[in-house]
Amino acid sequence: MNMEDKKDMQIIIKEHINLGLIEPGISAYSSPGFLIKMENESKKFTAFSMPQGILIDEAGIELQEHIVKKIRNFPNVLKDKKQLQSFLGVVNFAGILIKDLAKYRKDFRPLLKETESAKWKWEEIHTQRVRELKQVCNNLPKLAIPQDEDELVVYTDANDYRWAAVLMKKTTTGEEPCRYTGGLFTEQQAQVWHINEKEFFAVWKAFKMAFVLLPKNLLES
Repeated sequence: MNMEDKKDMQIIIKEHINLGLIEPGISAYSSPGFLIKMENESKKFTAFSMPQGILIDEAGIELQEHIVKKIRNFPNVLKDKKQLQSFLGVVNFAGILIKDLAKYRKDFRPLLKETESAKWKWEEIHTQRVRELKQVCNNLPKLAIPQDEDELVVYTDANDYRWAAVLMKKTTTGEEPCRYTGGLFTEQQAQVWHINEKEFFAVWKAFKMAFVLLPKNLLES
């Protein structure tokens, strides 16, 4: 992350703390959480932008059954790069519901770089990851739908090769997940960035996810 990106993110965080929209919170993860306050009646949620394959009703947010079926129907051993891309493309429909999706995607990265000089080499770890993703997608819980009055908190995490974040809403019994996000660092980012930069990047990405819930007039440039 370059210095300009860092300064921009620091300004955004400071502005939202000053507005009373967020406050530092204690995170169970390695990076600090930020509580998103929605106490003022003038602060209304904008609509979630949900990808194809996501079903939203009063009970929550879930993956549509036909997407789950497509994922189950893929073989455990994928024959080539094209079939792997198709599998991961369908899994991406469930991305907002899967905790730490990047953890499962990491081992596929070398296969997606297949060239004439680097031939397709499917190994047992890849079969294991396909099976794990199928199991995860077959047992996805519903995500909670945030309401205007809810107190929200964003948790972030990062390690050497990936970052992750979750938007949670506080309840009388604890917290419920509303949306997950995450990704893999590029090879250059993984090699060059310090862990603090990676954690900061995770916070930045998490705020981009959470900002869809803030008042539109606060997001205008």
